[in-house]
Amino acid sequence: MTSGITQATGKVNPYELHQAETIAWSEHVKSYQNKKVGVFIKAKKDGAFTCVKNVDFGAKGARNFLARVGTTHNGGIRMEVRSGAVDGALLATIQVPMTGGDDRWTTVETALSDKVSGLHDLYFVFKGKAPSNILFFDCWKFGR
Repeated sequence: MTSGITQATGKVNPYELHQAETIAWSEHVKSYQNKKVGVFIKAKKDGAFTCVKNVDFGAKGARNFLARVGTTHNGGIRMEVRSGAVDGALLATIQVPMTGGDDRWTTVETALSDKVSGLHDLYFVFKGKAPSNILFFDCWKFGR
């Protein structure tokens, strides 16, 4: 195992819809597939994360974030969006509602804590007290 991708080949436009399996580096996640959504990722335990490098918010910046997510657990499951590191600046938190399975999803949208502009490495950090398979993550997008 290496340290993952260290140099980006280009910039990622956060205002376009991106699949959750767009990953430069991850820990404790696995990709899966079902007939309803196709390929998605599953966070296997508390603290699992994915990283997307070189996300360019531009000068105008983003004000909100949306993600298509799901879980089989009731309460306390969340996805944190962070800048620069797993414990970096918190940009947004998505509370993941129980949807009942990896074939059932909901889109959750939230305002960012502060407007985000410029170039960032994003970390999607998955949190919850469930013993395994914390949440399902299909896609994400930022809005202005």
